[in-house]
Amino acid sequence: MEKTGWSKTMRFRMALAMSLSGLIPIVVCHLIVFGETGDILGSLARLAPWYIPLILLLLGVNWFLAEVILKPISRLLQSTTQLATMDIRKRLEVDANEPSETLELRKSFNKLLNRLEESLNIQCQFVADASHELRTPLTSIQGYTKLLLRRGSNIDANLLGEALQTVSDESGRLIRLVSDLLQLARADAGQAIISQLEFIDLRDVVGSVEDTVVMVAPEQIEVQFIMPQSPIMVNADADRLKQVFLNLSNNAIKATQAGGKVTVTVRSSGDQAIVRVIDTGIGIAPADQQRIFDRFYRVERSRTRSRLYGGGSGLGLAIALTIIKAHGGSIDLESELNKGSTFTVRLPIAKKGEESKAILPPPAAPSEEQKEDRGSSGSSGGGGPIGEPA
Repeated sequence: MEKTGWSKTMRFRMALAMSLSGLIPIVVCHLIVFGETGDILGSLARLAPWYIPLILLLLGVNWFLAEVILKPISRLLQSTTQLATMDIRKRLEVDANEPSETLELRKSFNKLLNRLEESLNIQCQFVADASHELRTPLTSIQGYTKLLLRRGSNIDANLLGEALQTVSDESGRLIRLVSDLLQLARADAGQAIISQLEFIDLRDVVGSVEDTVVMVAPEQIEVQFIMPQSPIMVNADADRLKQVFLNLSNNAIKATQAGGKVTVTVRSSGDQAIVRVIDTGIGIAPADQQRIFDRFYRVERSRTRSRLYGGGSGLGLAIALTIIKAHGGSIDLESELNKGSTFTVRLPIAKKGEESKAILPPPAAPSEEQKEDRGSSGSSGGGGPIGEPA
């Protein structure tokens, strides 16, 4: 802490204010007593030998009292100054006997430290999970690359094709993962993840999702899309909404066993557009439901990368929630083990007169990095990151 002049300290200012407040009664009494005789200045000069020591005594007493009053604040200042060097897992000591104001300050600091520690833990876990997910495809690519180098020209044609296909698949997976991470990083930095709002019919977006999902869904699973005859107009980024509904639909299909059914319904209720993705799959346990939208979080069964879940990165639902929140909407989950799950997306319906405000000014020309990211995310409609389950 930088040293400041004693005249700028709170102790000096408090002592001065207390001394001035003590001098006011003395001055008023002097004026009342000697005001009638008209000898105010003369009496002041005669009584100066008494007044001056009294004023000095008053200053000294108030200087001491100010230190006593500010002592809890001084202790709090010393404690908070140590925050820069102390372990973030430690907390400020709380003494129930200290003044309520500084006690509340200490509790507030401890709450802030709790939030900082929680954020740091989340960040560390995020880095660890991201490193793990990045290491898996890189390890596979490295392994097959070493195999190709070791075999050289003597490699079997079938093995060569398998190796190159694996390298290609893992590279694509790596690109999709990096693209997902970029989307989340931009959202965390406060950057817009919605490129352009348009006045669109939600049925058109869900209809384009139906065209994709019906083609990739296994024949053993029934897929049904139910949409109203009347249009449901929203101000939204059609590509981002398609990304969300593709993710939810593909997740539902991968969680549904043969003979099951996946239903997607679209309707309006009041000022909200509601899209539900319903499956009759294995369901999600209550403990997992609370964290299903967390980044890199996957239920234990999906960590085995089983056929049902396909071994996704665990970012799909986190990105979906970020996109829907950016549109002013919400996603809810209802699920029961061995009975299925229902994801409900709610979006605000565009009001009359808002269609003229829907389209934003054209964005600036994207950089090369943004073009590459847009290209990789745009190509992931059916088999990209949105096709991976959360």
